[in-house]
Amino acid sequence: MAVLQRNELESSPLADLHAIASELGLEGFRAKRKDDLIGAILAAQGGEEEPEPAPPAVADEPEPDEVPSDEALEGPSGEAAPAHERDMDTAGQDEPDDHEPVAAAPAGEEEPEVVEDEVSDEEIATGVLDILSNGSGFVRLDPPAQTRGDVYVSPAQIRRCELRAGDEVSGPMRPPRRNERHPSLIRVEAVNGAEAEPPEQRPWFGDLTPVFPSQRLESPAGLESVPYGKGSRVAVYGPPGAGATRTLRELAATLAERYPDLSLQVVLAGVRPEEVGEWSAGGADVSGGSFDRSPEVQAQAAELAVERAKRRVERGGDAAVVLDSLDGLPPSVRRRVFGAGRATEEGGSLTVIAAVGDALEALRWATTRIALEPGGQPVGETLHADRLQ
Repeated sequence: MAVLQRNELESSPLADLHAIASELGLEGFRAKRKDDLIGAILAAQGGEEEPEPAPPAVADEPEPDEVPSDEALEGPSGEAAPAHERDMDTAGQDEPDDHEPVAAAPAGEEEPEVVEDEVSDEEIATGVLDILSNGSGFVRLDPPAQTRGDVYVSPAQIRRCELRAGDEVSGPMRPPRRNERHPSLIRVEAVNGAEAEPPEQRPWFGDLTPVFPSQRLESPAGLESVPYGKGSRVAVYGPPGAGATRTLRELAATLAERYPDLSLQVVLAGVRPEEVGEWSAGGADVSGGSFDRSPEVQAQAAELAVERAKRRVERGGDAAVVLDSLDGLPPSVRRRVFGAGRATEEGGSLTVIAAVGDALEALRWATTRIALEPGGQPVGETLHADRLQ
């Protein structure tokens, strides 16, 4: 485990300090006050001497063992706040009260120790990390949906393992205590299939060098005249009834059949409920939903799908996100989602294929445009098509 500094420990909740103390093998750590526990952890790491424990003051309140819930980020209908708002800079503002405090054992009264037998092989959490604006996160077991079974991840664990939104995280968890709403991750054991500590050295997606697509992807029947490749931004557009959703399903089915190593996700935003059923019946990894769900929930689904794809590209892999449709998202989210599509000089690629609907500004950002007419043959154009091989 990496050596933690005092300021990192002081900013961590008591639940995380208990987890760290347990890893270090400290005895009786649950009976210690927070300052004394920090000193004991630093001493065990060799950072400084453990201070003499001060006698408990009768008037002092116990430190809360807080595990925040993400329910305060939900709207009045129980749906999540948009990812683009959760990522806003909150410097200078009080952190939102998005959790219920959980009382710890009174000073001097030892809380029962958690024995290792309580963590069985069946209690391993595996899912996709969603990071909140306060620095904590949740392992989404059914991403991007929020469920009571999602597992809380503390800010200190996220910093220590250099975790990013969209990482696939695995580790043992413990059940909720007292008034906690969610289970908690005891430690992070694996990130994207690799050991969590020491953290894997990997580039940032934004630091990769974008290049024009050069590896051609196969098209379904009828679209061979409009080539596209790994890393293309494909805009599908046309009047209502022209068959944009059908075209997207054909493109997604071809990718799934021909390229098993390509990570494919489908995001739905503002579509008809019947179209959700058709997409799900096709066996695709589908998130988002129909127009009866809030735009915020659908924006969160789109952004988390893109973050998952970025993590794969950072590791040199190929990913594709199919979006139906772009005009179901807020304008700022459209730019982030559609603009993430690119091939990289370093080898990975993120292909974004979207029906644009009324979001016709996306045609300016696309590298491939497919125009549809009811009953007509699709036509389109591809920038630098001569580079595709």
